[in-house]
Amino acid sequence: MSNRKSKLDTCICSGKSLDRMLRPAVLTILCDQTQGLHGYAIEKELQTFKFFRNQPPDYTGLYRLLKRMETERLLSSTESDSQAGPSKRIYRPTDRGRNCLLRWLDSLVEYQEMLDDLLTSAKRTMEVDL
Repeated sequence: MSNRKSKLDTCICSGKSLDRMLRPAVLTILCDQTQGLHGYAIEKELQTFKFFRNQPPDYTGLYRLLKRMETERLLSSTESDSQAGPSKRIYRPTDRGRNCLLRWLDSLVEYQEMLDDLLTSAKRTMEVDL
């Protein structure tokens, strides 16, 4: 691997810093659950998304985001009693959180259209066929 390539792997241009996508990913995961999930289970579910396969999300950031989303009333949480260890906080989406995900769906469709346009132009500019 060239030195230039290895430097680009850690650059923002690698596309591995899509932290903004964490919020709709968390809402998607939780809106798909009837019983809610604790933080570790959310972490595991996030790894099924292509965004996080090669580079897992920042777990400290995830727990901060969960707390922030709860403060914004997008999520609610309860403490669960655990027979096998310490109690865990179980997160569930609120109606406001579900509405937020609906708005994200509109935004993601727009992002996809913009990315398709940018990708087409960039390929043409660089004369590459990906």
